[in-house]
Amino acid sequence: MDGIHDLGGMHGFGPVPIEQDEPVFHEPWEGRVWVMAGRVIGQTTIDRFRYAIEQMPASLYLTSSYYERWLWAIERLALEQGLLDGPAGGPSPSRPPLGGPLPEGSFKTGDQVRVANRVTDDHCRVPRYLRRQVGRIERVACAWPNPGQSAASGVYGEPELVYTVMFSGRTLFGPPADHVVSADLGESDLEEA
Repeated sequence: MDGIHDLGGMHGFGPVPIEQDEPVFHEPWEGRVWVMAGRVIGQTTIDRFRYAIEQMPASLYLTSSYYERWLWAIERLALEQGLLDGPAGGPSPSRPPLGGPLPEGSFKTGDQVRVANRVTDDHCRVPRYLRRQVGRIERVACAWPNPGQSAASGVYGEPELVYTVMFSGRTLFGPPADHVVSADLGESDLEEA
C-alpha cells in the first residue's frame, strides 16, 4: 500500500535532521510507550504493528513524533486484542517460525533481479523508489515470513528467503548520486531481470 509513511526518495520534505549522541528516549513517556509496544507486539506480529502505524491519517502522521506514531498504533492494537476490556488475555504470542536450514531460493548471489510492483491494499514493505528497479543480489540475508501476510493476519506464516539487493544510486536518483543503496527484499517481491 502506498501511503504517507513511504517518504524514502521523495523531494520537498527537507533534510533529515541527525542529532549527535541522540538518546534512545527524549522524554520518560517514550520509554513507557516502548514497554507497551512489547506487550501488544507479543500478541501479534511486528508487521501488523507497522501496518497499524501506516493507517494513521497523513496529516497526523506528518505532525507526530516517532513514539507518538507508536502510541497511536498501540492504542488500536490493544483495542483489537481486547487488552482494554479487562484482564490480559488475547491470542497466544506469535513467533516467527525460524531456525533450521534455509529453504531453496529462486535467486543466487550475483543474479540481476527486478523489484516487483505489487501494490495492493495489503501491507507492502517495498519502498516506492525501488519498485520496477533492477539490482544485483549481494547475498541471502535470512528467511522471514512474508510481511504482507503477517500484517494482514497478525500471525507469522512460513518463511521465505530475504535477499540483500544492491542498487546504483545513480540509477535510482540520477547522475549526481555516487553511492550504492542496499535493501533487504523478500523473494516474493523480486522477479528475473
